[in-house]
Amino acid sequence: MKHRDRPIMQDFKGIGFSKVGHFKEVRSKIKELERLNTELTRRHNKLEAIFNSMGDGLTILDRDLTIVFANNVQRNMFPEIGLIGKKCHRVFFRLQTTCRSCPAIKTLESGKTLQGESLIRDGEFAGRYYEWTTTPIVNAFGKVEEIIYLMRDVTSRKEYEFKLMESDRMAAVGFLAAGVAHEINNPLTSIAGFSEGLLKRIDRLRERADEKTLAAFREYLEIIHSEAHRCKDVIRNLVDFSRKKTDDYETIRLADVVEDALSLVRQHARDNDIQTVVKNSMTPGLDRVMGNESQLKHVFLSLFNKAFKAMTQGGELVVAARNDANLIEMAIRKGPVAQPFQPPPAGAAIETVKKRDAQGSLSIDVCYNIVRHHNGELRLYCNPGEEFACFLQFPILLS
Repeated sequence: MKHRDRPIMQDFKGIGFSKVGHFKEVRSKIKELERLNTELTRRHNKLEAIFNSMGDGLTILDRDLTIVFANNVQRNMFPEIGLIGKKCHRVFFRLQTTCRSCPAIKTLESGKTLQGESLIRDGEFAGRYYEWTTTPIVNAFGKVEEIIYLMRDVTSRKEYEFKLMESDRMAAVGFLAAGVAHEINNPLTSIAGFSEGLLKRIDRLRERADEKTLAAFREYLEIIHSEAHRCKDVIRNLVDFSRKKTDDYETIRLADVVEDALSLVRQHARDNDIQTVVKNSMTPGLDRVMGNESQLKHVFLSLFNKAFKAMTQGGELVVAARNDANLIEMAIRKGPVAQPFQPPPAGAAIETVKKRDAQGSLSIDVCYNIVRHHNGELRLYCNPGEEFACFLQFPILLS
């Protein structure tokens, strides 16, 4: 009996050894999986750290254009919005449907990397320019599974490009203005000279014509003479405005700068039934500032143009100036108004939007910067069609 039981005991012992070996193998595999999982986690964290250290916004989209990952830069570009799980067109461009000529869809279809620029036109990010790149993430079978969508805010660069284009345009205007001024100044000189000569000879006609006729004759000649000189002044201002100037500061009589700027827009004001009223209360000798004439002329032209756009029904534009201690205060506002320097009524919105003017004039943020560089202040209140008021301050140049 004992002889027959011995093989059975050996079988149980073999099974036990087999189980122990299996458990050891499973434990070894578990440790290997844990090691691989730790390595994958380390690599994932390293890859995410690389993405977050990038200077560009990075988003990963699935095939349905849903955001599955966004780095810190991308989240900071749109801080008020949770990006994960949202459609890219809904988040970035405030559209309910996919963008026209969507680059992500084209990359999904073609498997190619695409690049371009986009302007956000609506929403709280309107006016910002982005440079984008869409890159496919391809699986082992060559199918595009996800899209890497890179975004870079290039608004500052675009504004610089606009300024360069503006400089080129002004250079072209200056070249044309110089030629036109030469062609127009010659006949204007003749008109002004002959009208002045006739005014000097008019007294010789007293014996041949009645006083009423002579008075009308003199009035017409004086108008011709005055308007000819006014045209010459406008041309001179246009040439000075378009001519390239240095950035050097010099002593400037502020009233002259304002008058030169007004002379360039008076006809535009008349065409829009706007009457310009100048109220200069500055004390002689206390009306000068240290600054750049060309830059300040740009500022006032931009402000006048913005005022005209607010005055859609025409009316009166008041330009007032006065001294206050060591400051020159100026007010440009929609009239009629008894107290030009009185702040607008409550509810008038202060202008803070930094957009480039569609007409090509200087943007308001550039005006702010120019005024600040002249140690001045600029406040602008504007409700289109309702209210326009602008207040400026400059330190007086004391001799």
